[in-house]
Amino acid sequence: MSPPLRDDSTTGPYLMDCLANGTLSTTASDHCTFNGNQKALGKDDFRKIPHGVNGIEDRLPIIWAKGVETGKLDINQFVAVTSTNAARIFNMYPKKGRIAVGSDADCLIWDSEATKTISASTHHQACDFNIFETFQCRGLPIVTIVDGKIAYEYGELHVVQGSGKYIETGCFTDYVYQKLTKREQLRAEILKQQTVERELYTGDVVDLTKSLSNESKTSPKHANHELPAAGFHNRPATRAGARNLFDSSFMLSGEQWDDGSVRKTTRVQQPPGGQSKGLW
Repeated sequence: MSPPLRDDSTTGPYLMDCLANGTLSTTASDHCTFNGNQKALGKDDFRKIPHGVNGIEDRLPIIWAKGVETGKLDINQFVAVTSTNAARIFNMYPKKGRIAVGSDADCLIWDSEATKTISASTHHQACDFNIFETFQCRGLPIVTIVDGKIAYEYGELHVVQGSGKYIETGCFTDYVYQKLTKREQLRAEILKQQTVERELYTGDVVDLTKSLSNESKTSPKHANHELPAAGFHNRPATRAGARNLFDSSFMLSGEQWDDGSVRKTTRVQQPPGGQSKGLW
């Protein structure tokens, strides 16, 4: 691995949860083995670490132990994430990933009670270490059949002549794209329903230039028929005499909009609210 996986105890359980709830569909081993001295090329720079670790021999027992034995996966889910889903994704199902007439005779016999301890001294992989060293497995394949021939049986590998044939895989497998295609169809239908079809407008159109020219002939005035002071944004009072309270009467210079009007010199002393009279 490059860079190496973080030493985080929550990573493994989280990935198994993703397999259980469907966030992840399948598993792979990235099997590419190197000895320890080859991995040491990146001891000072992780970018120089050769990519790949062991995994093809231990993938199924690890997933069984961490998934089925812990109750996160049932047996059908185990088969799906280790075989069937991969065949569907690569559009090889039902030729692969299924036991049926017409499918390839690639299958195995699983013993859910068999146990073993993973060790580099006993594994069948070309490397001098194992990333799952000392892991206790419960549940192992005891027989592996490839193309109808027994390739592995009770811990012993059987050398058989290689065989294989070309399998044509079409594009856009339904397992991946069927949901996307349906979503695109629904989206197109919704957009079509939201489209409003109407006839072109043929009526009159208001002439804004004429309206502006008429307004320029009149000047806004206040309720007392005085022109507003320069620099203030004021609109004339309403017909009922109310002033627009949203107009600004503030300037940074301290001027007020009514500074130009003559103030009365008579000082009137009245309590708040106006003149009061006794009831006697």
